[in-house]
Amino acid sequence: MLEPARPGPRPLFRLRRRRVRTVAILPTLITLGNAVCGFMAMTYIAKGMGLAAGSPAAGAEFERAAYLILVAMIFDALDGRVARMTRTASSFGTQLDSLCDFLTFGTVPAFLTYGLCMGGPFPHLVVLGVCVMYVCFAATRLARFNVETGTDEKYHREFIGLPSPAAAGVVASTIIPWAAIEGKWALAETLNKVLQAGLPVTVFLLAVLMVSRIPYPHLVNKLLRGPRQFVTFVEIAVVGLLALIFHEFALFLGFMGYAIIGPALWIRGRILRRPAPAPGGNPEPPVEDSLF
Repeated sequence: MLEPARPGPRPLFRLRRRRVRTVAILPTLITLGNAVCGFMAMTYIAKGMGLAAGSPAAGAEFERAAYLILVAMIFDALDGRVARMTRTASSFGTQLDSLCDFLTFGTVPAFLTYGLCMGGPFPHLVVLGVCVMYVCFAATRLARFNVETGTDEKYHREFIGLPSPAAAGVVASTIIPWAAIEGKWALAETLNKVLQAGLPVTVFLLAVLMVSRIPYPHLVNKLLRGPRQFVTFVEIAVVGLLALIFHEFALFLGFMGYAIIGPALWIRGRILRRPAPAPGGNPEPPVEDSLF
């Protein structure tokens, strides 16, 4: 007599499919504007790589790609805030935002670095390895952000690790002044070599900062949250005017300063929190504060 078939092992978990029945139109369109800027930037980078290395025409194409990264940052800053203001924040919007961020702020800066630094002082495999590392770390940083961050406003007052848009902003703002002076100054060729030597190192450090646990302030939320004194408005207007006039160099200083302020404050905090010696003369054990 045949024995009845035994049931197979039960799955450890069952995936529950959920349909996305509604989407917030305005935040979704703003988020997709980020992706459009990223794709257009890649087309300009490809055009620049097809031209003579170091030529003004190639520099103009790279400059357009850098400006598109900055425009995408505006879309990225607006979509989440619009969704929270209209109370339409959702998991769908969070996932879409991360996908667009990975394209524009994870892939495009690495592609831009690769296109600019070909033929530089570093071997090809070194530049390629740094760019691949940046892409992987950007994806890791965005995945961690999705897991650890909610949709409420309180989760968007501080970043853990350098935000990927800020890291991309450092790369883009490095390209803009280089393209502005290329072919116009006598030291343009020397500055081109400095850029090709320094950009891979900068991209490597930016990748490490993205996956670190160093806190960074959310400047947009800090400026827009609550009423401010009139003198603060005047100061912001003056700084904005100066940045508009000297935008080629002001953007670089601003983004680089933001990237540096995180490690500077982290080091300062560790020094100030150094435990005092116990009464018996033995220092207290340090408090665990992991960098990653």
